[in-house]
Amino acid sequence: MLKLFNSFSSSKEDFVPFDKNLVKIFICGPTVYDYTHLGHARIFLIYDLLSRCLNDQGLQTDVLVNLTDINQNVFNKANENSITYKDVAKFYASAFVVDLQSLGIQSINRLAYVSDYVSSIEKQVQKLVQKKVAYMAHGNVYLDVSKVQNYGKISHQTRTQLNLHRLDIGPGKKNQEDIMLWNCTEDFDFSWESDLGKGIPWWHMQDTAVAIENFGKNYDIHGGARELLYPHHEAHLAQYELLTDSEEPVKAWVHVGLVLSGGEKMSKSLGNVVWVKDLVKKHGSDMIRLYIFSKHYRADMDFSEKELLLQKPLLDLIRLTKSHVSDTTHKDISNLIHDFTESLNDDLDSPAALAKLEKICIGVKNGKSIASTDFNRICKILGIIHDATN
Repeated sequence: MLKLFNSFSSSKEDFVPFDKNLVKIFICGPTVYDYTHLGHARIFLIYDLLSRCLNDQGLQTDVLVNLTDINQNVFNKANENSITYKDVAKFYASAFVVDLQSLGIQSINRLAYVSDYVSSIEKQVQKLVQKKVAYMAHGNVYLDVSKVQNYGKISHQTRTQLNLHRLDIGPGKKNQEDIMLWNCTEDFDFSWESDLGKGIPWWHMQDTAVAIENFGKNYDIHGGARELLYPHHEAHLAQYELLTDSEEPVKAWVHVGLVLSGGEKMSKSLGNVVWVKDLVKKHGSDMIRLYIFSKHYRADMDFSEKELLLQKPLLDLIRLTKSHVSDTTHKDISNLIHDFTESLNDDLDSPAALAKLEKICIGVKNGKSIASTDFNRICKILGIIHDATN
């Protein structure tokens, strides 16, 4: 059985979906104003691996990714180029899809532009105000986190710790840690007419609206980078519980470690990004997937092209194995295949799985047989040697 580390409980748990045959997954997607860098790609590669593992176990997956097009960076790029924010979002969303395809990521079922959900966001914010868990202050609307039971439970913070955060600063806020839901006071050159006032639906409510409208009362896995744990996912969980009256709207919160560059977070604002389109062109998707999977998904990784190139011998072994497949699989190889899948069942321990794969390939090189079906299954789970998976 698959075990996943749940950030909510800070422990590995047996993963059992709400629906025994379908796993609903929401991944916090990119802000569509630039190309995809390796930090973004790692998240989607890990979730592609997870989806492939679930599919291998006979489960269907429904993977939803939101595209953040209501954002100051998107608006700024639109103004700079004298085009609409929709044009900016459409261009970079298309580039994002191309990058995903170039990496062999096939697991995403739905992409959702946040701007298509503004009316839903407005209704949900109004519902929170009506329930008296949100309030208006000088035109803005905030979630009153003091009225949220056990707020801080996913990021494991006490009320005292939460009170140290200064978020969404504005006049009339009741508590420093209150979360903005609707912004009517800042001038972004873009806004929406609303009964709440002319303004912008704020970040945390955007994802909540997309998830509720697509998945309803609950879904199985919420994913994204570890840095989103607070305040974004804390706010998302609180909003979801309040809007759906569900005590467990999400089964598991699965967070991926950061990709660093020169010891610092890979970030467009820092200018230290490595673009996926350049990396794929230079090294190919198989090398990138093996490199990403060579580190456990929960650990941070500092990008190193030298370390990426260290995956070449393993890839050569896998290609050699492909040319030596047969109709049967030797018992020793079958045992290693079992160990390979069990490693992935243990919280997606991909480094251990790749170590087993290397032993499989060496065994085949030394004369032990592997059936083409078994070899293709391994490749399909990892998303490598694409023509071997057909």
